[in-house]
Amino acid sequence: MKKLLVLILVALPLMAASAHKYYFSVTQADYDVKSKSLKIVTRVFYDDLEKVFQERYDKSIKVDKTYDQEKLDAYIQKYFNSKFIVSINGKEQKLSYIGHKDEVDYVVCFVEVKNITNPQSIEIENTLLMDMFPDQKNVIHLQVGNTKKSYLLNKENDKAMLKLSE
Repeated sequence: MKKLLVLILVALPLMAASAHKYYFSVTQADYDVKSKSLKIVTRVFYDDLEKVFQERYDKSIKVDKTYDQEKLDAYIQKYFNSKFIVSINGKEQKLSYIGHKDEVDYVVCFVEVKNITNPQSIEIENTLLMDMFPDQKNVIHLQVGNTKKSYLLNKENDKAMLKLSE
């Protein structure tokens, strides 16, 4: 009986820890000198995005292939415009939403900032999903030429800044 009690006391916290859901997104942002644009690819878990959309916009939204893809793209674009801010040389830039594709567990979103000449600094503020999930972490990998830097953003620190003039 004692062994069973010890097993239960040890196993329950371990099972609870393994059942805990992690909240994170990954963004790759690369400056393309030829096209003078910052190409951004963000991966977000589809169920987290769906929950945010249902809470913010419409309970009937499904983030999958069964839902009207034009409407889904409009929601993704609207959400990115409010939660993903890019500034070049201290000036906020307009995002150009390109589209999305579905992967196994996540949605891949494609965004671009066009007409960038001589970037001295790039700042990305990424608060995707942070208002819904307090433990949300957003990873950003930023590359400009040979300069590469990675950032781990959270609710207290939601901005990544790469200064190229240093």
